[in-house]
Amino acid sequence: MSSNINVLQVIPKLGYGGAETGCYDVAHYLPENNCNSFIVTSGGELTKFIDKKKVKLIRLPVHSKNPLLILINSIILVGIILFFNISIVHARSRAPAWSCLLATKITKRKLVTTFHGTYNFSGRLKKTL
Repeated sequence: MSSNINVLQVIPKLGYGGAETGCYDVAHYLPENNCNSFIVTSGGELTKFIDKKKVKLIRLPVHSKNPLLILINSIILVGIILFFNISIVHARSRAPAWSCLLATKITKRKLVTTFHGTYNFSGRLKKTL
């Protein structure tokens, strides 16, 4: 049985941290429960362990905080969302969250964000998203 739910997780780097392993675990859990799973990341150590038969891995420089690159990433994410008919976008960090926010507004898809860690708050902009 195939699913109509396609979930895209966007994370800066897929390393061995808590958010990263959570992303990895969710990505492999979804296909076992009749959902299609996609990850957009700039790379990282865990990418070599992704089961390519279960999870579609797309590399994009979503780690960047450069406003121009965030805008470019959002345009590319719009294409990914439409091409793969993504239902839900899960942004797992602030920088990619801005790209995801714009892309989901344009495509009218659902956006979920994960707040990981309560450190390094300095300024209203960081508290916004």
